[in-house]
Amino acid sequence: MTDTQFSFNRPYKPFGMNIKVPEIGDKTLQQMGSTLGNIAKSPVEPLFKFLEEGEPVFNGDITYQINKVFAESFTIGSAMRMEDEKMNGMPPSFDMHF
Repeated sequence: MTDTQFSFNRPYKPFGMNIKVPEIGDKTLQQMGSTLGNIAKSPVEPLFKFLEEGEPVFNGDITYQINKVFAESFTIGSAMRMEDEKMNGMPPSFDMHF
């Protein structure tokens, strides 16, 4: 057998013993707090956003707005038809029966 320097038996070196762990300071605690807060809030945030955007539907304001717009549309249309009759006369009527 030849004498070589190569060996499958490596010397034992514990992994991670040369890694320094930082001490927990104020900034780390603040980041941990904000991270945990975001984790806690993230599942319910879309629900609150939906409820906030849909609040007029739930409290009846949307129905009031629809009725208000319909009434305005009817009033404006009626005023425009009356002015059209004043300017152009009565709309022509055609007898379609032969």
